[in-house]
Formats: sequence, C-alpha cells, structure tokens
Amino acid sequence: MTVITGDEDGGQRAPGWWGSDSALLDDEEARRRLVAATVRCVLRRGSGRIRVEEVAVEAGVSRSTVYRYFKTRDELILAVLLSRVDAAMSGVLGGLRDPGDAAGSLVAVFVDSMAMMNKDTISEALFSEGGRSAVELRELTAEPIVDAVYRHLEPLLNRWSESGQLYEDLDVRETVRWLIAVGSILMVPPWSTWSPQQQRVFVNTHVVRALVRPS
Repeated sequence: MTVITGDEDGGQRAPGWWGSDSALLDDEEARRRLVAATVRCVLRRGSGRIRVEEVAVEAGVSRSTVYRYFKTRDELILAVLLSRVDAAMSGVLGGLRDPGDAAGSLVAVFVDSMAMMNKDTISEALFSEGGRSAVELRELTAEPIVDAVYRHLEPLLNRWSESGQLYEDLDVRETVRWLIAVGSILMVPPWSTWSPQQQRVFVNTHVVRALVRPS
C-alpha cells in the first residue's frame, strides 16, 4: 500500500485531486489512474506533444507522484501502448474462425487488428502522423511490448509449429518481434489507408510466405 501525498510542484491542480495525505491507493490503482490520465491527454493533443506536467494536472497529482511510478513521458506512453496491445490481442484472437489454420489466422490477426485500430480513437491518436514521433519502431519492439504480444501469440505459434505448418528453424519469440515490426508498417500511411483486401494481399505475400510452409 502506498500513500499518495499532496506534495507541491508549483503546478495547477485539477479538480478531483487524489494526492492528499488521506488518499490511500495501492500501486496498481495509482498506475491505472495515471495511465487513464495519459490517455485523456493523448486524445486531446496526440502522443508526440504531451508532457509529464500535463498528465499530473489531468490526474490531479503532483509531478513527483507521476515520477514515482513512471520515470519519463516515454514510460507513460509505453503503459498506454501495453493497455491497447492487451485489448487488441484479446479481441482479435478471440474472434479467429479457425485458430488451427496458421495462414488464415495470420492474415486475420493483421487485418482485424488494423480494423480494430481504425475504430479505436486512442490507437488513432497514438499512431496518427502527429503522434508518430512518440511511438517509434524501437518502442514498439521493446521488450515489454514483445512480452505482451508473446503471451498472446505463443500458444498459437507453438501449435502451428508442432503441427508442421511453420518452418522448423523459426525462433518463436523473435518471430513475434518481427511480426510486431511488420504490423507497425501497416499502422501508418500509406499502408493504413489500404483496403482490407490490399492488406490481405500484403500479409499473404510478405508474412505468410515467410513463416508458413507450402501445403
């Protein structure tokens, strides 16, 4: 249990301040509130322009409280990304028609993820041209993101490998990292403006052929 104190930082405090001496929050709840505040800032300004001070005001806490949980703005953006990854992967994988079919499932994962992102205002703000500077490829392939996607995809990739659908020399974790890198290409123009059919052709040509053995 952590006591969130109302230490001064010289900045404006938003209504609903939860940094008083009497406000007892556990670490998980504190992080959740700070991530939620970051999301609201991203929606207003895009990820490339938010500052820690703005997140502190939005959350109703001091800057030192934000820094207690997130050392930099990039860590805040990463936390938002992780929340979107978990939501997207759970939704997409839960909707696969035939999880045992490697080729069809890989296409669905990419195309359905793009469709979900296009409908999600948070993802749109994160990956818009204005916000792109804060969400670079090196961040998308950072270990926490790879870990999150790996947790979701590992069972499927192992299943496909054991059934002989994937090439034998593939390293599952590095395959996940590569899939994230390819997916990041589809998140920005001009690829993000393609139709679902164009995206399917791209994934079949550049992803399925690289991973799935010809039947």
